Amino acid sequence: MPSPASGKRKQRMRQPFVEVSNVQLATMALHEALLCRSFEEFPKHPAAWQSYISYHKLLGWSHYAVLGLLILTLFEVPLWCRSDKEDYWTWKSPHEQCGGPTNNPDTEIILSGIPFLPIGYGLIIEYLLLGVIFVRVTLLAKLHTYFRGVGGAYKPDAELILDYVMILVGFCDAFATSFFPAPWIRIAPFVRFGLAVTIPWVGAVITSFVQVTRSIVTVGIFQIGTVILFAWIAAMIFDDLDGVDMYGMPINQGFENFGNALYSMFAVQTTAVLPDAMVPSYHHNRIFLLFWMPFFLLAVCIFAQVILATVYGEYQNQVQERMKVEHQSRAKGINAAFNYLKDPETKSKNGEEQEVVQYEAFAEVVQVMASFQKSATKMGDDMVRICFDALDDDKSSALSSAEFYDMCDMFQTSFKVTKRDSAVKESLDGTSAGRILNWLMTNGQNGDDPDMGVNPPVGIEPTFPGSPFDYVMNTVLGVNVLWLIVESIYDLNDLEEPAGFASLDLVFSFVYMGEVVMKLCWWSWEEYWMNSDNTFDFITSVILGVAGTGTLIFDAPRDMLRYLNLLRVIRLLKALNNIPEYERITKIITRMIKTCGDVLIMNFLVIYLWTAVGQQLFGGKLIKGNPALADNDDLDFFDSHFQIYNFNDMLLGMITMFFVTITQWIDQITIVCMALYDHYTVGWFATCAFWLSFFVASPLIAFNVFTAFSIDIFLKLEEMSSPENQKLGDIAQNLGGLQKDMAAKGSILHIQESSNLRRERVYKAMFEEAEAEDEAEKDEKQAAAVAAEA
Repeated sequence: MPSPASGKRKQRMRQPFVEVSNVQLATMALHEALLCRSFEEFPKHPAAWQSYISYHKLLGWSHYAVLGLLILTLFEVPLWCRSDKEDYWTWKSPHEQCGGPTNNPDTEIILSGIPFLPIGYGLIIEYLLLGVIFVRVTLLAKLHTYFRGVGGAYKPDAELILDYVMILVGFCDAFATSFFPAPWIRIAPFVRFGLAVTIPWVGAVITSFVQVTRSIVTVGIFQIGTVILFAWIAAMIFDDLDGVDMYGMPINQGFENFGNALYSMFAVQTTAVLPDAMVPSYHHNRIFLLFWMPFFLLAVCIFAQVILATVYGEYQNQVQERMKVEHQSRAKGINAAFNYLKDPETKSKNGEEQEVVQYEAFAEVVQVMASFQKSATKMGDDMVRICFDALDDDKSSALSSAEFYDMCDMFQTSFKVTKRDSAVKESLDGTSAGRILNWLMTNGQNGDDPDMGVNPPVGIEPTFPGSPFDYVMNTVLGVNVLWLIVESIYDLNDLEEPAGFASLDLVFSFVYMGEVVMKLCWWSWEEYWMNSDNTFDFITSVILGVAGTGTLIFDAPRDMLRYLNLLRVIRLLKALNNIPEYERITKIITRMIKTCGDVLIMNFLVIYLWTAVGQQLFGGKLIKGNPALADNDDLDFFDSHFQIYNFNDMLLGMITMFFVTITQWIDQITIVCMALYDHYTVGWFATCAFWLSFFVASPLIAFNVFTAFSIDIFLKLEEMSSPENQKLGDIAQNLGGLQKDMAAKGSILHIQESSNLRRERVYKAMFEEAEAEDEAEKDEKQAAAVAAEA
């Protein structure tokens, strides 16, 4: 007899199949369009929709888990500090942790000072973070299966396999470390790098990096050939010059044999050892300049610049092609969403019948999007109506496909309504005190226009900067800076300070508290907090006020207040925003850094990966007491006191590699690392490969891309920031009238585009100009061809 449970299962199986609704399908299409992806068809099984929501809800946490793993690397006990009898749970100071296993005096062990997690705690955190990523990968595999069922694939199979391999290797490495805490190598840092690459936008950056690397092969061969040729010539010329110059330096220093000459010429073309490398030979005989100058001209002046141009040109092409594909995918996704949502009947818009999306469908998709989209989550019903009206250009209460295309921009824009005026201002309205407050807090430049709050839209002047109270506080800031200079003169010259010095510090701290109170009497708290300058003012003023109160009540050290007052110097720099050109350049640089975020991540990951290798190769070894360096007493690494640039922990290693990146090459560090191993051994070859590959990956490619790209971005942003080129986005333009109407009633609608949307606008402006130039060049060629035929 069948059980009741089996009967229920059969009954559920006989129930009618409920497909995913068109609104849910449109939501998936729109969400994928935001990610610059599109699909020909979406799975309609209800479980597919639930998997989609679950996956994307966890996706952000999974990315945080990857970031957590990368940060965890900084706090893990370095392998060279561990022993087989490691205590898994005892907290130790870094020097206590790393002083025991190697029996080195504390004075030789230079660490960053960052605390190390006991191995047990580190493993627990690692298991938890890997677990979050594992759940995400499992959900992805399930979602991938549903998309396979409709003839597509949510992710390429290779990406899914990479996810599983990284997770499997990560768990295996953590499991092995749980029982063998002192392995000679750990794969974990490389697994974490691989997991970072599985994040789509990081993977796109790394893909561009690989393509750029391929592009320099031809030029690189010429560069390498030049170095080898001149190294061979140098060895032939200098190896027999055994004398010394008048300063006692060997004339053939660095060129005693072909191997040394090869390294010396390579280091010279990085300019890291110039002019030192040529001094002995050039001092011995000026005719050797005929050898050096052609090399400088070819290797430093020509090939290095050609490589820079090649690297950046290829990266720019990669970004341009990627953006074309992304825009095409976004257009397809938005079009698919429109087709799912469009009304069965057409509607007249701009004098012609068009397919449209009605408000009800628009509102429903926004509410469904709130399941996993942050910006939609923050939208109330009133804001949904506002956004619909902003997209509806002709105010026909329906969206055409062209108007609907701005949906992705809307989801990448945050909206917030705040109450502008404080309760104090409202209570004083119409009184003498209210008129005085109004005179103090406004500059009188807005005329009959309403006060648009702390962050008015582009083209509308703010009412507070230039007000009497603003002038008073800027004057106070200037006096405070002068006062800090006077105090520093007394301090630097060890002069005895008069008793009134500390009291004046207290006066400044309480004046700044008064500034905060005054502004909060004018604006509401939520409006006040919307401005970053106000946020900084509040935090610093509270710190100074608490410190001042502490000196009065609890007899806290008054020197502390003086040093905290240095925070006001930063506020003075912000006060310079009253100078239009200073404000413009500051905003351009800030936006440039945000726009170059992808390239900065590329540089960070390159430094992270090579540091992880360097820590396992050189960690704890760059010390005078190392027997491997006993026969190298003349190493410039120790004579120059470069011991701080080591790989004893991850943070110090990354700082070391950062300095190598910005200087291209640090000869002292490279030489001491190579001295750890006998020539032509596996360790020696590994060290050579380590430094050569890092030179190519970081200074030659990643940092060159950042340098050139940031220049291009700065120039484009400077062009876009000029008054004639400044303009609001379509959504902000359409909401301009509403913003003024709301401001007249005491409410402020704040519209803030996301950093991704702002970056897209900059890229679009850059590449549209390049495409226009290409099209013009093609037209010129065609015209020339026609003229030639005629």
